[in-house]
Amino acid sequence: MGRPLNKRYFGEPTAAGNEIKVQFHNGTSSVPGWIVKQTGSKRFVCSDGTNEETCYLVDKAAGALADGEMSLTVDDNGAPKQVVKIAGRKVTLDDGTTQAWDFTGTGTTVEIEEAGDDSALTNADNFEGDVE
Repeated sequence: MGRPLNKRYFGEPTAAGNEIKVQFHNGTSSVPGWIVKQTGSKRFVCSDGTNEETCYLVDKAAGALADGEMSLTVDDNGAPKQVVKIAGRKVTLDDGTTQAWDFTGTGTTVEIEEAGDDSALTNADNFEGDVE
């Protein structure tokens, strides 16, 4: 599986935390959520607070996700890009480049979306609107 993500980036959003925000299909529609656990290099259990789904990471816009799919978006110096693979310290982007990631996007890193500080994800970064 490579270097898995650190579990501190999983779970329901908290004010002090850096939980990763995802967009996933919850069986009914595409919704924002967070990662519950990682089960493979591109497979994650995601939740929106009501539903949990095992999803594969895909390179699709939020509105195009099908059941069992999820997407991650990063900000690459003001340009939103989709993640096709994520590891403990690096992401592979939809343009084929590999870059380090963090939650600030300073220096040579890309900024990954934080889930925000509430389970409704209303205080979250929102790059999805830029890539749909």
